[in-house]
Amino acid sequence: MFRKLLLTRGDIPGAQNSPLIARRLFPHSLSWILGLSSIMLFWGPLHQLVSLSLDDQRYSHIILIPVISAFLLYRERRQIFHRIAIRSSAGLPFVAAALAVYGLLALRVVLAPPNYALSITMLAIVLAWAAGFAVLYGVRTFKAALFPLLLLLLLVPVPFNWMDNVISVLQRGSAEVTFLFFKLLGVPMFREGVRFELPGIGIEVAKECSSIHSAWALFITGLLLAHMFLKSIWTKAGLSVLTIPIAMLTNAVRIVTIWFLGTKVDVGFLYGNLHRNGGILFSLISLSILIGCLCLLRKTEHAAIEPY
Repeated sequence: MFRKLLLTRGDIPGAQNSPLIARRLFPHSLSWILGLSSIMLFWGPLHQLVSLSLDDQRYSHIILIPVISAFLLYRERRQIFHRIAIRSSAGLPFVAAALAVYGLLALRVVLAPPNYALSITMLAIVLAWAAGFAVLYGVRTFKAALFPLLLLLLLVPVPFNWMDNVISVLQRGSAEVTFLFFKLLGVPMFREGVRFELPGIGIEVAKECSSIHSAWALFITGLLLAHMFLKSIWTKAGLSVLTIPIAMLTNAVRIVTIWFLGTKVDVGFLYGNLHRNGGILFSLISLSILIGCLCLLRKTEHAAIEPY
């Protein structure tokens, strides 16, 4: 004789946890849907931003920012998504405000200055994404994911005139450190601004040699190292700020090295691969100095919390 087996919900392995799993997966599924929809909605400025990043070396870092932010969210997913609580009231006003700003710009109701139009538009988009994250996952999760979300602000392109000022600062700073190195080496020279007249050759720290690309890479690396290995907001800010003089120092080392090799070894060094493509080699010097500063700052943090 066969007996009919009646299985209750509790008899099925994992059945009691299925509502909990569904509640956890719902915000993720909805975030993918809304994320893809937002890319379609913001396709115009996003396409313009990608083109700018690919065509202009000064903005080449931008295309990597979403990848880095997504990696951090995945790496810290256990801490970030530990407790998910949808609170639409927490972020909806900010989503509405950001979309309103974007709509006014997209429909040309408000005309931003051409030099600032893409920057303002991307700022509205990033704020809409961040506020949408708060709506889907709640304020607690938003706070836990604050650094990856703040990193998205680097998607906002620096206006062209501001970028020229940044490059000018790097250019003059590199020239000052280069002048100091030549002085220490006892090289006779005549300096006029960022141009140096040296025995047998004249060199200029041009805007193309300001190391803006390396400076951006070092700055982002500093932010990541500070986030992962430092605890105090002051030491984190200190490491991030230190990336600027480190970039100037390394660029000056590059200039002096190429000058020395070009005048003492082979003139081809002045125009060869080391000049054009030696950024990776000198970036390792920058990274080494940055890691040294990181270790020192970690020691100061440990010394501050050790009992007397």
